[in-house]
Amino acid sequence: MAERASVGSVEALRAFKPSVVRFAELTQAAVSSGESIGTRTLDWLTRDRGPQLQREIRRLQEDVTRSRTRMISRMDPMQDNPTPKVDDRIDLEATKRRLREAEQQLEQVKRWARELTRGLEQYRGGVAQLGGFVRGELGRAVGALDQMGDALEAYTQLGERSVGTPEARPADQGTQP
Repeated sequence: MAERASVGSVEALRAFKPSVVRFAELTQAAVSSGESIGTRTLDWLTRDRGPQLQREIRRLQEDVTRSRTRMISRMDPMQDNPTPKVDDRIDLEATKRRLREAEQQLEQVKRWARELTRGLEQYRGGVAQLGGFVRGELGRAVGALDQMGDALEAYTQLGERSVGTPEARPADQGTQP
């Protein structure tokens, strides 16, 4: 077993510390950014897009009523079996189609808002451990790196003093290679 440790570079240990600190900062920023993006998206769905679609649905419902009224009013009452004009039927069907699409979009927005809410809850639970680790363990690791660097510097200085002076060596070690 060796009587001395081989310390290559205390500077490498000291140079590693800023990398650990930077990793902790970037990790915390990424966690915050992910939650922020999810929250903003959820707010957009529930506060902007959903109400916008609801207004659009009300407007389209009124348009369907107007199209139907116009179609009925333009039919020739003198005929035995009055039929609506082709243009009026096409207009009514197009308006109904736009209404169905808006209703489907609103259902999708509601579904995605529920999914995103559930996903954000899972995300918060999953990153809580990571956030605690970054704030706690990495902080302790940085302190430990400082302590290790100080201890290794003291050790190498002690080793340099003992190697440089013959009286620091025990008598029986002076003849060993």
